[in-house]
Amino acid sequence: MVKKMSIFLIFLLMLSSCDQNSNNLNTIIDSVSRNEIQSTLEFLSHDLLEGRAPGTRGGELAEQYMKSIYKLLDFEPYQGNYFQPFSLKGYTIKDLSLSLNNIPCQLYNDVMGSYAREQEQFIISGDVVFAGFGIISDDWNWNDYKDVSVEDKFVIIRVNEPDPTNPDLFEGSALTYYGRWTYKIEEAARQGARGILLIHTKGSAGYSWQVVQNSWGGEELYLPSMVDNNLVFRGWIREEKLENILSESGISLDRLYQQSEKREFKPVDLNLSIKINGNNSFRTVKTRNVVGVIPGSNNKLKEKSIILSAHIDHLGMDPSLKGDAIYNGAIDNAAAVASMITTAKILKEYQQNLNYSVIILACQAEESGLLGSRYFAGTLDPEKIITNINFESTPVWEKTRDIMAVGAKYSSLEDIIKNILEQQNLDYSYFSMSNQGFFYRSDQFSFARHGIPSIWISAGEKFISGTNKIKKFFLGNYHTVEDEYNPDWSLESLKQTVDISVLLADYLNRNTPEITWKGKMTFPVEK
Repeated sequence: MVKKMSIFLIFLLMLSSCDQNSNNLNTIIDSVSRNEIQSTLEFLSHDLLEGRAPGTRGGELAEQYMKSIYKLLDFEPYQGNYFQPFSLKGYTIKDLSLSLNNIPCQLYNDVMGSYAREQEQFIISGDVVFAGFGIISDDWNWNDYKDVSVEDKFVIIRVNEPDPTNPDLFEGSALTYYGRWTYKIEEAARQGARGILLIHTKGSAGYSWQVVQNSWGGEELYLPSMVDNNLVFRGWIREEKLENILSESGISLDRLYQQSEKREFKPVDLNLSIKINGNNSFRTVKTRNVVGVIPGSNNKLKEKSIILSAHIDHLGMDPSLKGDAIYNGAIDNAAAVASMITTAKILKEYQQNLNYSVIILACQAEESGLLGSRYFAGTLDPEKIITNINFESTPVWEKTRDIMAVGAKYSSLEDIIKNILEQQNLDYSYFSMSNQGFFYRSDQFSFARHGIPSIWISAGEKFISGTNKIKKFFLGNYHTVEDEYNPDWSLESLKQTVDISVLLADYLNRNTPEITWKGKMTFPVEK
């Protein structure tokens, strides 16, 4: 009887300890002030930082600011240094002449592109192959290349995926990474192609030709490993122009589209020649991720880490604009950096209860293709990373009734988050713009593609005002000079994002669950 009583008392003491820890954490969470959150958001989106483009004065100011914040909050340097320097290759086409079967295509009006070699003047030519959607996926039993070699050839590729009305094929209308243009380029490089032209339609790409012009009209940045292949030209062509050129040779683009919707499709040699020449400038861009660490308190488990991430870069300045020429990036992504810092600050105060270590990653060059997070993820041992919690374009308005965890559905993280939200009387929701492939467009994807379960966590779309302000932002001020700081923002939804992120990190530390992938993989995992 005495022995049973002892066990019972130990159990009560354990429950009491858990309650105290929980109460302590809630006290820390509640102590965070609006001014604390606002300070980071306001400074990073100030005109003085000139839009925070990598390799610019504004970008360097953002890096130095983050280092100062890390030191102020007593985060330890990652592997002995807060800065993780890396280099990017920058290429800017100044003039381009492209012709298909001697039919000229005009730069900006018909084609956009990047020549990824350190040559001021270039001339390239070759045969042209239509390779459908350019997808190879064992999980989805799809191979557009089959056994047909496209080495040294130029491939024309459709963006998006076959039959979006079929929910059993590439997740139907919810875009997977296989539909993203970045994947198409990566696969064409793996196949040894010399160049790639992506076919632009507003319906398939999800945005107008003007967006392609803006995105590809300046310098294109790449990690050196991304251009260490045979693919020297990467670009886009308007569907209307391609259709006219093919019809001149008696080729129906619609018929090619119909063929490419079938699994048995094979690349089609179009019997066309392509010639591209132009002028190119190039440089090496030096930039830095800023990385801190909160060491765990468990001698065995602290060797593993939870990564918090948010990108500090934005689009810089555009001198050609009249009036305001600074892309301040207040919501994208200063608000998200404020969320990450606030989450990390709370976890630092709760450090004695952390089993795992916490890595805080302020990454560069996200807007250029997730380059900073991609570089960082490539230096990791995935076995030592529990998960990545990413912050992106965090809402800054009133409270919401729901929380989104973009990408959680691909792993057992979703069940954990649902349980946490149920206890907080919040709904779990999926982003209504999932057809735009947002999981693959932000830094969490850099970790996921290395096999690390990862999410973008955010207050959801059910704002108490009844207006879906996230969707309104992405359809309005996103990637414009209008994304500026507003002192009237309540930041309540940002604070909600922080609260749930802290509770998730706490759950993972207290319960140490094994996080596993589920379902078919919607992207290739890098070995």
